[in-house]
Amino acid sequence: MESIIWYVKRLGVMSGGEIVHRLNELWTLRRLRREHRLGGRHADRRPDGFTFCRGSVRQMPDLPFAFLPTAAETESWLAGEWPALGCRWAWAPDPGIWHVAPDTGHVWPQTFFGSIAYRQGNPYGDARVVWEPSRLQQLVNLALLANADEDRAREAVELMEAVLDSWVKANPPLTGIHYVSAMECALRVIAACHALDLTRDRLTAPEQTWGNLLRLVSSHAPLIAKRLSLHSSAGNHTVAEAAGLVYAGTLFPELPDAFRWRTRGLRILQHEAERQVLPDGGGIEQAFWYQLFIVDLLGLVEALLEHRRHRVPRALADAVRRGRRFLRALADGPDDLPRIGDCDDGYALSRHLRISWSGPAPAENPAIFPNTGYTVVRGRGERPVRLIFDHGPLGMAPGFGHAHADALSLHVKVGGCELLIDPNTYTYTGDPTWRRWFRSTAAHNTVRVDGRDQARQETSFQWSNGHDASLVKCHRDESGRILLLARHDGYRRLGITHWRAIAFDGSDHLLIRDYLAGQGHHVAELIWHLGVEAAPAGAGFVLSGNDIGARLDLAGGVMTLHRGETDPILGWQSPCYGVRKPAVSILVRYAGEFPHQFHTALSFDDAHRDGMAALELLLERAMEPLKTM
Repeated sequence: MESIIWYVKRLGVMSGGEIVHRLNELWTLRRLRREHRLGGRHADRRPDGFTFCRGSVRQMPDLPFAFLPTAAETESWLAGEWPALGCRWAWAPDPGIWHVAPDTGHVWPQTFFGSIAYRQGNPYGDARVVWEPSRLQQLVNLALLANADEDRAREAVELMEAVLDSWVKANPPLTGIHYVSAMECALRVIAACHALDLTRDRLTAPEQTWGNLLRLVSSHAPLIAKRLSLHSSAGNHTVAEAAGLVYAGTLFPELPDAFRWRTRGLRILQHEAERQVLPDGGGIEQAFWYQLFIVDLLGLVEALLEHRRHRVPRALADAVRRGRRFLRALADGPDDLPRIGDCDDGYALSRHLRISWSGPAPAENPAIFPNTGYTVVRGRGERPVRLIFDHGPLGMAPGFGHAHADALSLHVKVGGCELLIDPNTYTYTGDPTWRRWFRSTAAHNTVRVDGRDQARQETSFQWSNGHDASLVKCHRDESGRILLLARHDGYRRLGITHWRAIAFDGSDHLLIRDYLAGQGHHVAELIWHLGVEAAPAGAGFVLSGNDIGARLDLAGGVMTLHRGETDPILGWQSPCYGVRKPAVSILVRYAGEFPHQFHTALSFDDAHRDGMAALELLLERAMEPLKTM
């Protein structure tokens, strides 16, 4: 029944052209099923017939990596251990290791991939978790280790070769969970190619290893080409799949369909680079982690084409440039990037890759990204302060798949410590209750009205009734004080508009005013999710943790402190995909007549509170016109 409901809701956002495309996909799946039943048609090819597999000179570009593993990480990798999104996983010679669900211990079926139930509610586990080790990105780590540590090089290369051989033998073409997603196939091709290129002069069994790579590429690339994510499914998956086709077509021109793969992949990448990387450099999916994923993939393709002396399409190069600028405004590197919107902690190639972090951060302060709908403010005090204010659209229409209901949410980091956090994602196809909560308005630093989200959750990757949000005013005065004013209409069906004004003195003090314009009796809940501890103190809370002391004062309702509660859910965060842990949340609840206001004051330096008065005056002037609306 859940599967039927999912298909019905997906049909609701499809055009006539897409419905025809989906019918063709069903026909393709039927032909693939027949091919699988007949044993496939993937003949082995000799490596010496392929330029990429010959010689000892690297044929791929040198990439920027930040690779300084600890001794413990080195030993862990050489023991075959690889994180599976919060679950333990370790390679073993037993081929069954690739089919055991790390999160549940259940065994995914080894049958035709199109017959496997993998969506939410399946009996095996979260497909995203079992896919992680099969991206084979651990091969890249082993290859980097081999080049960085001469004493462990042979050990690392032998393990790399054994893992690749094991995967190819345990996963015949079209068989099992690892062929369900064309994106996973593409990422596997990209990782294996880079790993073997990095160690081509160190391989201990080159004939066997290059043969395994050829079997991987020649079985994966045709499947990717037949199962591209298009129409309403066109998102980060599409970019990964197209990148995989470009890699296969560029590095293995001797394969019969190589030219078609490369040509089609580049055509898709040009289109998606312009569409998915918005003019201001942000991502159309409204998920920071997937923006990094996309920019990394585009950057890898750009580097590959340049190295092979192929023309780089201008649309692709421009998207990489503006995407890098957006990411540099948000963070100093991937470890510092806030997990806003969906995040599955997956990488285009490696967590050590830094291809998207070149170039300076924008000099503007505030840095406004009008297309994506974010403003980034950096403080000038002794401890660096970073504010990220969300005033953008829900996500990528028509399904808004990776979006969260977080309009007007605020993320605050001080001196390397996250004070106001985004609780992150936790799961995609695991427990639906938790999936709903981590996407919901209640899981973000904004206001919920009458217990509703700002949009309606239809499935685990679909929304309806998306909101419209906008930055109405941005002003910086001669003293460096910054004022931001924004609104959203996610509660228009209730006759309510949410306005939020933020005033920041540039160093120590932050004021937030929430104004809920409308009429009638409603329940409003202002929610702050904290990355530190909180203790009640007067009309607010003292915040402490990670050498940070701050004070949060609140007005406009009844304040309550929450941590790790399940009825209802409140006070949680997910530090990485598949893991959740209790965290501190503060709720301010008001039940009564509208319009209504909430007041929040956050001070990073409690010894100097005089600056608050000037900010109060700034906010009063900004909010005054709203009271007459």
